[in-house]
Order: sequence, then structure tokens, then C-alpha cells
Amino acid sequence: MLAAVLAVTALAVPSAGAASADDRRPEQGRYYTGDFKISLNLYSFNVNMQAWLKNRKTAPPIDTLQAIRFAKEAGFDAVDVTAYYIPGFDFYEMPTKPRDEIMDYARQIRSLCEEVDIEISGTGASNDFASADPARRALDLERVKFWIDVAAEMGAPVMRVFSGVVPEDIDHLGWAGVAQQRVVPALQELADYGAARGVDLGLQNHGDMTATAEQTIQIMQWVNRPNIGIIDDTGYFRPFGSTTGLGYNWYGDIAKVLPYTNNFQLKKKPAGAETDELMDLERVFTDLRLSSYRGYIPLELLWVRGEPGYPRDLDEPPFTQIEQFFTQVKNAMHATRTRPFDAVHTALHALRRTGDLQEPAYALLTSTTQQAEHQFGSGHARQSIKSLEDFLSRLDSAASHGQATPNAQQELGRRVTALHDSFVDVFA
Repeated sequence: MLAAVLAVTALAVPSAGAASADDRRPEQGRYYTGDFKISLNLYSFNVNMQAWLKNRKTAPPIDTLQAIRFAKEAGFDAVDVTAYYIPGFDFYEMPTKPRDEIMDYARQIRSLCEEVDIEISGTGASNDFASADPARRALDLERVKFWIDVAAEMGAPVMRVFSGVVPEDIDHLGWAGVAQQRVVPALQELADYGAARGVDLGLQNHGDMTATAEQTIQIMQWVNRPNIGIIDDTGYFRPFGSTTGLGYNWYGDIAKVLPYTNNFQLKKKPAGAETDELMDLERVFTDLRLSSYRGYIPLELLWVRGEPGYPRDLDEPPFTQIEQFFTQVKNAMHATRTRPFDAVHTALHALRRTGDLQEPAYALLTSTTQQAEHQFGSGHARQSIKSLEDFLSRLDSAASHGQATPNAQQELGRRVTALHDSFVDVFA
């Protein structure tokens, strides 16, 4: 069936041009040098919190309030309190506990966050609006409405939702048919419901009906509500119908949805938890700084059975593993504070002083850097990209003529290639 699905969706999925009909554009010429608020998505404790909720001995348990206290002590600015960890949540049915009891727990969460001075960046629920079963879709609609009420009680600004898994009848309706007939009407109703309660809706790309940036943006535009944005999940962009993002340009998609983003999921691995390649965090933060996004950056660790640090193999919840990733995220944020062209100029000056870069090459590369900087500052990012490519070519030429040492070639090449790649992510 997969061949039929891909054949149908090749015609149904809108082009990048169609998906970007909105006039949201990156702010060319600007680079944000401030800090972002880093949040902990409590799904990072999923194995341990499920042990608590279900009274199992499969892993060291931790409850929601304990996880919030840990986040504060670890230095996080906020927490994303996924609804899964509020007693009474059910993935397939309406809540299993009385409404008053659930709302009381939501107030406890809000009160604790106020007490320890940590913000709530968002929450989320599960759903499948692409299902061919209308009863399933109707139930999920009512379930998510309930959890929007909980989000309002808890003080969460954004409710995270999904489009749904690719249904069995997609070869009949096509991607656009499923999206427009099933997913979009449900999201419109939820957006309106959330607006009345002061809660925004966040559509999360998740490798399903929203596998690509184009698909996710197109659905959001079809919904056409002011209080819906995209949850930029950095670990779930991939070709439609693929089980992983291996070989995919996930950085391009991460950047492409930034103008529409109202919350985040920063993952450790861009191609999926079961893959090996690690996220280039400095590239992600450079892309963020080139965009207009200034919201929370919730990080989320996913675990694969058997890998080092898998929670069931530990004597305590994965505190150390979360803190290590948090440190990596903060380091990447801090490393990208300096304006990128300033960093290149500084490197050029330093390499000239050490003799790694001789005067003719220094003058030419400095001039090329100034040209690229001026083009970017004037709002001509595509021209700046071309100048950065010229820089790399001239650097190679200087090295081949003995005017730049291998150290200079490596240092400047690394910096300018990283800047070029981020410009391509965000502007090309």
C-alpha cells in the first residue's frame, strides 16, 4: 500500500510555494543576541512518570510535582506539563477521574510553579484527527476540549495537538483530502474553543500527516485561525511515509516553520530517537536567532530501550542525563550570542596576528566578509549567501597558495560554513 500512498501524496501535497503564501518572512538583517527561556518537557521523564501513574516497578518513579521541583533546581526557566502526567488522563477515552479532582490537581501544579517561581510553557494531549473512524475523531475532539479547560486552569498558554497518523484510506482521499475533510475542521473547532479560554493551539509536526514543513504549514493555513501556530518538533521532520528522517534536510524544515512557530520541542536527535546522528545545537540556535521567534525552547529527551541511560536501567530517574543535555543546550545558546559576522572578523584578525593568515589573503577575505555583512544588513540574504560561498572558495585558494595555514583554513571554514548553512536554512 505504501507505493500507492506515496504516489497519491506526490500529487496531493502542496508545493513549498503554495505552503508559504502567508506573508510571514524572516527578518533579514537582524540577529537576536539575547537569551531564550529553556523549558523542560516532562515527557523526558515519561518512563518514570508512567511507573508512578500505574504503580509499576519497571523504573524509579517520579510524580509531576517532583519533576517540576527538579526542573527548578536544575535551572530551567519553565516546564511543559504534558497532560499525560495529570492523574485521570487517558489516551483513548475521556478522563478516568472526576472533573473536580483533575482541576484541583491542575491548580496544585499552577500553585507549585508560582511558589518555586518557574513558568509553564505549555501542555499537550494526544489525538488522531486523521482517523477514518468518525467516532474516534469525535471522541478525540471532546477529549482535547476537556484538556484545554485543564490547560486554562493550570495556566498553560499553549495546548499541543497532532494531526494524526496516516490513515488506511489515504490512497482513496489523498493527503489533501484527509487533511481538509478531517484534520482541518477539528483544529478549527479546537482553536475557537481555546480562544474563548485564553489558550492557543499548537500543531506539532510528528512524522505522520505532518511529516514535512510544507504539510504542517499548509494545514495551519487551511485552519486559518489567529491563535494557532506550529510546535516546531526538531526530531520529527522526514519524507512523508518514512519511518525516520535519515538523509532528509531536517534543518531546512526546522527553519522553514519558524515564522509560524508558537512553541518548541528541541530533541537530541534530528532524524528520530532510534537513529544515531546528534542535533547540531549551535546551528539550531543560529537559525533561531536569525528568525523572529522569541518564545520558549522546551527540550525533550526520548529514550530507546537498551541505549545508555535508558530509564529502566537506572537506579533513579534520568536526572543526570537531562542535566547534561540541558548544559549542551545552554552552551549552544551562549556560543551563538555573538553576531556571526563579528565572530568571523575576530577570527580573521586573530589569525593574521598569529601568522596563520598572510596579508593578501587577509585583505581579500575581510573585504568579502564585509560585503556579505552589508548584503545581509541591507536585507539581501540571498546575495549574502553567494558572498559567503565566494569567501570559502577564496579561502581554499589562499590555502593552496600558502597564504593560509591548515589551522586558518579549518577555523575560518568552520565558522563561515556554519553561517552559510544557517542562512540557507532560514532564507533560501
